[in-house]
Amino acid sequence: MKKCIILLILFSIGSSGLKAQETETRRFVNSLYQLDEFIKRQDKFVDYTDTESYTGTPYNNPSFLPGNIYEKKKLLASNVALRYNAIADEIEVKESLETPISKARPLPKSPDVFVKIVNDIFVFAPYRGGIEGGGYFQVLYEGNQISVFKKLTKKFYPAKPAKTSITRDILANFEDKPVYYLVSKNGKFYELPSSRSKKLKVFGKNQEIIKAFVSKNKLNLNTEKDLIATIIYFNSLEKIEL
Repeated sequence: MKKCIILLILFSIGSSGLKAQETETRRFVNSLYQLDEFIKRQDKFVDYTDTESYTGTPYNNPSFLPGNIYEKKKLLASNVALRYNAIADEIEVKESLETPISKARPLPKSPDVFVKIVNDIFVFAPYRGGIEGGGYFQVLYEGNQISVFKKLTKKFYPAKPAKTSITRDILANFEDKPVYYLVSKNGKFYELPSSRSKKLKVFGKNQEIIKAFVSKNKLNLNTEKDLIATIIYFNSLEKIEL
């Protein structure tokens, strides 16, 4: 009997906490509507909702996915629908996956606020001197000294109509052009060049050590997995300099 009572109390406490978080989530999402800001869906003169009119995607994922919104360590909203618009550099928010897309709103940009979309973490960093010059980054790896961030940039190619009766129309296209950064503990960003050999120069005085590690383990610094493995090793060194 005592066990039943304890279980009922624990269930009641858990239910109260869940309801409180649902209330907080609804309150937070409603505050976005009060800002009266709308999603930039018509950038590049393309209707993003007409997915048959272009190839690629302006988003990190074309579908909204479940996720949480945090302010520092505080959970602001849980199990909301989120999507990153790479062209507009905005996090789009809906109350749930079932909420109509017309109800989506952009998340206000703040270095104190970050989101977790399934397993992907996106942070806003004012890396160019302020909020206006900043942007969203995906955190690929967070190290004790050096972290790896990815900027999901997109190259847009406009549609091209067929020039003759025997050629086809070319659809507009969004092509992924990610840029990777090493980020120091004090928040300094080091953009990695696209060339594998030039990437090594970013490691400064540790360049030869990293070059030897990459060569020994047959790593390709142009792949995310190998880049992260290299930074994990880099963080293990006694003296780290970029």
